[in-house]
Amino acid sequence: MNKKYVMAIGIVCMGLLSGCGIGKGTEAYGGAERSVEDALITENGTKEDMSDDSNPADGLDAAEEQKQTDGVSAEQEQSEGGSSESGSRELTKEELAEYTEWLNQRDNYGFLLSDWNTPEKINLLEVFYNGAGISQQATEEQIQVYLKQKGQEEIYTDFWVIPHEKINEFMLEKLGLTYDELTAKGNLSFEDAYLVGADCFAMEVGDTNYTQFEAVSGTENAEGTIITLNYRNAHMAGETVAWVEAGEVRIMKDSRLFLSNHILEGMILDDSWEESEFVDKEGLVCLIEDEVFQNLHTDADASAVEGTYTVGDFSKITKEALQGTWYHHPSGEGDNTQYDVILRFDGEGAIVYYPSVDFYGDARYEWDIIDRSDRGLCPELAIYWNGRDWGPLAWYILGISDAGDYFWCNGEVFYRQ
Repeated sequence: MNKKYVMAIGIVCMGLLSGCGIGKGTEAYGGAERSVEDALITENGTKEDMSDDSNPADGLDAAEEQKQTDGVSAEQEQSEGGSSESGSRELTKEELAEYTEWLNQRDNYGFLLSDWNTPEKINLLEVFYNGAGISQQATEEQIQVYLKQKGQEEIYTDFWVIPHEKINEFMLEKLGLTYDELTAKGNLSFEDAYLVGADCFAMEVGDTNYTQFEAVSGTENAEGTIITLNYRNAHMAGETVAWVEAGEVRIMKDSRLFLSNHILEGMILDDSWEESEFVDKEGLVCLIEDEVFQNLHTDADASAVEGTYTVGDFSKITKEALQGTWYHHPSGEGDNTQYDVILRFDGEGAIVYYPSVDFYGDARYEWDIIDRSDRGLCPELAIYWNGRDWGPLAWYILGISDAGDYFWCNGEVFYRQ
């Protein structure tokens, strides 16, 4: 299971802590300041800064170079839809833009977040983590079934359900197989979310796995039935290494059924990847001083709330109370610092060092504490990493100590530095 989620729900393993979650997405999801159209596509239809050897769509291949010598430019080929010796046709810029929009839909992008050649290898947790566009509000009966099955007293974070029947219909539409047929083939990656007594799937989520992708090149096979798309992660625009950086997905042209997805670049491919210490990525300037990294401590006594669902006084969780620098080390990670988090709040600005989800403390963001008591929910710490029009990076805070030396999210503690 994907290791990106160390900070969200306890049933999930990027590892998820229930209620203290990260969210790089939104109801509309994606990047506003650097959209696919205005930040990643240049006038000739290619991605900026994509000349490195790792780019699957980079440069001209030998066939394209020969076409140029024959008086046909690469731009003309892409604009008009060129063909190769095998009979396949290169997609036009307009087609690539259309497929880019399609890939980024809430019901599609999750199929790009795991590497699979056959449907039974898909990580369905990635597909459904944000509800895949088919989730719905839970009934009180479903909530009670969930709490009993998970051994919890309350739900403190966002929560959704998907009826079993809707899951089957969705899978049939996307893969040509129902969910039940997938499980019969051995795909059990989403079984932990099934509520036996309610015949539905449910998740308590505190973050989002949303990733924007750009289709940078593509072909249609000679028969005109299969589309192959090379895509890149559009969120960081090549500035840093993402969990999924680049890949190749194959779909049926007419039905848009997913056939396979192969991840070509990204941290997901390196099982041994580990940040042994807090370091800056090349070209990024961390705004948190070296002294902080060298003297991180967790010496406040938080034993009363560690590993529990203890609820504190929500009224004490304010922007004023959170001013300063905070450090979190996930329980159970030992000396592994890969998923550690440092947050700094200075007035209206927030700095985030969270390398496992591509935050390196190199920018200040607007932030807020959102009162959700009218819904019976704990306050939300919202960091607007891409403006208020898009979903925030979010933690759901259950309490802060009287001394203000730690706050906690479902048992996971942030210590003041």
